[in-house]
Amino acid sequence: MVKALLITLLLFFSSFAKDPMKAMYLTYLLKEKNFKEAVDKLKKGMEEGQVKVIRVLTISDAIRARGSTEFPNYYVIFACETPKMRDILIKAPALSNVIPCSIAVHQSKENGKIYATIINENMFLSKYGHKLTKQERMEIKRTYENIRYVLTQMSGVRLKPVRIPPPKEDLVYEEGVKSLSYEDFKMLFKTSLDGVNMNVLDVLEVSKESPKFSIFLACNLSYGEAILNDIPQFGTLAPCRIYVYEKPEGSLAVGYINIPFLLKSYSKYLKEDKAEIFRKADKDIKSAIKEAKGE
Repeated sequence: MVKALLITLLLFFSSFAKDPMKAMYLTYLLKEKNFKEAVDKLKKGMEEGQVKVIRVLTISDAIRARGSTEFPNYYVIFACETPKMRDILIKAPALSNVIPCSIAVHQSKENGKIYATIINENMFLSKYGHKLTKQERMEIKRTYENIRYVLTQMSGVRLKPVRIPPPKEDLVYEEGVKSLSYEDFKMLFKTSLDGVNMNVLDVLEVSKESPKFSIFLACNLSYGEAILNDIPQFGTLAPCRIYVYEKPEGSLAVGYINIPFLLKSYSKYLKEDKAEIFRKADKDIKSAIKEAKGE
């Protein structure tokens, strides 16, 4: 039994090292030929499969409006607001990168084919799932299974997500906030994010009652244009989710995806200019946090 487990782990780490994109993301080639019809069909299928769609982010439309006419069709279906989302995120804030979810629908510039990419939820669950009840874990699993079912119908191909052992690194960066009320920090933080061009599209209020929990949906279109054009899979983390919540002792915490971990994991896919954009985004968010804290 132990030997079999070790072999499984070795095989996983070997495959992850060779192609982390295939381990972390599932990308489906859709049968539809019309981009917007594909998005509408996927959205309808998700809703019929009891996956709540919050909104559709028309990323490529916004980028083209800025004058970048060569950017390919790229939409993000922002969804997966589940009944137990509040309980899940209060226990494991890092799972805000999984619930709610983003499905990236993108069209290739080279061949015009339409693809849809979702994240493999197993990586976050392997790291933080122990904080949840079995029922809560199953709610996340069922939600992603429902999405994969729709994508299987639209592509004709069934993709199975690999099981991922918990990574040693934290998947999110988090820091505490003291001496500020929840509402004051939120107001100051929104202003600070806008000030570094991490424009806040919306604030998702996960819990309005104590303990309060909010997710800032932030986006920098310049960064998005540079990254998503080359690596469309990263749209599964768009818009950037920055969470703020009340800790049991009364202080606050703010966190977001661990960008240095992304850089380390996907270094083989990132040229230096793209890696620098990730570092700049990390610096921008940390700067906004510092300014909001008054430091």
